[in-house]
Amino acid sequence: MTKENEVKRWDTSEIDRFPSEYRDMMKGSLSKRQLEILDGDALKSSEGMIFGAMYSDWKKQKGYE
Repeated sequence: MTKENEVKRWDTSEIDRFPSEYRDMMKGSLSKRQLEILDGDALKSSEGMIFGAMYSDWKKQKGYE
């Protein structure tokens, strides 16, 4: 595997920082509901996909995918 194709090693201690880091990364582009979800508001069953999409995007932006 070449250096540019290498996937960053996962540091699980970063997971706790996901909500605040993602909020900062996406400042001004998140919906009110996305912000509420990142702040820990209860999720409706269908909103798990919203949380998952934000988490996946965060991992990509951090270089984990």
